[in-house]
Amino acid sequence: MSKPYQKANIPGPETGVSVFEPVTLATIINKSKNILLVIGAESIEESVGKKSYAEYLVDLGIKSKASIIATTSAYKFLSEKTKLDGITIMSLINITDRLRDNTWINLAGKGDRYDLIIFGGFLIYYVSQSLSTLKNYSEYRTVTLDRYYHPNARFSLPNLEKEEWEQYLESVLSNIK
Repeated sequence: MSKPYQKANIPGPETGVSVFEPVTLATIINKSKNILLVIGAESIEESVGKKSYAEYLVDLGIKSKASIIATTSAYKFLSEKTKLDGITIMSLINITDRLRDNTWINLAGKGDRYDLIIFGGFLIYYVSQSLSTLKNYSEYRTVTLDRYYHPNARFSLPNLEKEEWEQYLESVLSNIK
């Protein structure tokens, strides 16, 4: 089991699982039918191989057929780098509040509710509070793809060095069907 990257991050009695094998995480994503991917501003500062973490997340979202939300800075960055068809702009606090609301279905307003929420590219302490809210006030399964362990996410990567993290993410993307 991993230790929280932030020592003061005390999640309570329910703690998320560190997914050490990328194939296992890809299987979790592959088995989900309605995925929401939330991309944060920190994703424009990191890179995965030769592209930004934000661009990697968009590739993952497209391959997994996820609905994609980007926060303001990430959306602006992505508007200069990629086609924004199907990417919604919304703050983390706003999407967390909507997900917490049992009457909210999804971005389209019809169909099935999301069964997996993937987060990537957020400050640790910022997304930790959203993950805690969703853990305690919703039924969603959550995943974080950042290179630090998030105990409030249902599934999280363990604490990884940058090179390990890049290899992990590339393996996840190659195993998504």
